[in-house]
Order: sequence, then C-alpha cells, then structure tokens
Amino acid sequence: MSGPVTLRFISQAQVDIRRITRELSDLQAKMASGREAEDLQGFGGASSRLLNAQSLRANADARASVINQLQARFGVQGAALGQVAHASRLLAQSIREAISANDGRGIAIELDLSFASVVSALNETWNGQPLFAGERQGQGPVKISTLQQLQAAAGPDDIFDEAARHQVLDLGVGAPIVLSAKASELSQGLFDTLRGLKGLIDGAGGQIGQPISADTRTALQNIAAQLDAEASRFNTEEGRAGQLYKRLETEQVRLQERSNLLIKEIGDQADADIAMVSIQLSALLVQYEAAAKTFADLSQLSLLKYL
Repeated sequence: MSGPVTLRFISQAQVDIRRITRELSDLQAKMASGREAEDLQGFGGASSRLLNAQSLRANADARASVINQLQARFGVQGAALGQVAHASRLLAQSIREAISANDGRGIAIELDLSFASVVSALNETWNGQPLFAGERQGQGPVKISTLQQLQAAAGPDDIFDEAARHQVLDLGVGAPIVLSAKASELSQGLFDTLRGLKGLIDGAGGQIGQPISADTRTALQNIAAQLDAEASRFNTEEGRAGQLYKRLETEQVRLQERSNLLIKEIGDQADADIAMVSIQLSALLVQYEAAAKTFADLSQLSLLKYL
C-alpha cells in the first residue's frame, strides 16, 4: 500500500474515532442525566414545542395555585355569611320568646349582641382584604360600630365604605366570576330592620318592658319576620359561595389533569429514551473498536511487511 493511501486511511480513521468519541460522550451524558439535551439548543426543532408545553404547564400550575387559595377564601366567606344569618335568626328567636313570655326587657341586650356580630362578620377579611368591600384593600366596608351611629346615619354612605366595582376572578373560561356581593347589597335591609327595632326600643324609653303592649307586640312580630327573611338572604349568599367553591374545585381538578398531561408531553420531548440510548451506545462501541483497530493496524504498516 502506498504512503499517500496509507495516510489517507489513517486520517479517515482518526476522523471516525473523533466522531464516535463525541457521540459516545453525548450518549453517556443522556444516560447520566436522563434528558435528551442539556439546553434548548440541543433539542433542535423540538425546542419551540418544548417551550410552549413548559409555558402552558406553568400557566396551569399558577392558576391552580390561585384557585387553591381562593377555596380557603370561600371557606372564610361562607362562615362570615353564616354568622350574619345566625345572628339575625337568634335575634328573631329572642323577640318571639320575649313575646311569648310577655316580657321585652332582654330585647335591647340581644339587639346589641346581634348588631356587633353582624358588623364583625361583614368586616371579615381574608389575607388582609375585606371580603365584602368590592375590589379595594384596607378597612372593612361597614364603618359604623354602634346602634347610635346607625340611627344617626342619613343614608348608605354614612354606613358603608366600599369600592365602586365588585372583586372578580377570571378563570379564563367563560365570564369573570363575582367573588362576593358588597356589604351594602347584602345588608341594607338588615340594617334597616335593626334600626327599626332600635327606634322601637328608644320609643319605649330605652327598654321594652313588661307586659308588652298590643301595638308593640305587633311591631315586634313584624320585625322578627323581617329578621328571618334577611337571614334567608344571607343563607342564599352562603349557598352561592359554596357553589363557587365547588366550581373552583372542579376547575382545579381540570387544571391538575392538564398539568399532568403537559408533564408527560414535556417528558416525552425532554427525557431520553434510555433503552434506545443503550442500543446506540452498544452500536457505537462496536464502531469505535473497529475504527480503533483499523487505526492501529494502519499505523503499524511499513514496506517491510510487503517485501
């Protein structure tokens, strides 16, 4: 074999060995990391699909996290609405018991307790944000703290401090959800009823005595009926909060399923097929051994072997 030919074969064998060594290194890296490539450039044309899948998964996970927090909110919100309903019914029950006993002396105390419970519930917060004040932050929506202030209020603006717009949630599917009605929408009727009872008590000298007059009895019966109606209004809103909780729960399951599918898609694109990599490694090792043997044989060639 002539010298130039031998050199050409040796050079080709060196190129093959370098190529195989590089490919072996890449395959060994895949085996070690379990990933198809170390960076996006290594994925070639699949990089855009991988980026898109990762972005969609991040979006789904972020929305699921928000929903998880809002479910806690609706638990607090439902409890607050239930508290108002309970306070209203408890006052109505106390009034009926007073009528039955023909003794109204304890009604004023029950009114004070129910009023305080109602105001506290309507000013309930979640993560520092009032639940029933619309979209704004800060103090609660009910700015009065005594029955005297309620009596002195000339209108809703003297009772409530709320944002103009409701607080809403956009899940990205359908119309945005109103998280809650505002305190004024929920409780104006209840405060009017409490104001009426306070006026009745003040008109009786600060306390409905014993026995209860026929006119006062009729007025108290009407107030008790109004309190029951207002309690039902809050129970309805409490039920709506429960429905929203269930809707968010369903959406959270859907987002989790979507995230799982995207994880699989990302894995299909990003994870190396270990079985295939093993086959490729075996094949390359055979090529490497053959190329190395060829290179060694060619390197030892001399004219003496052909003499």
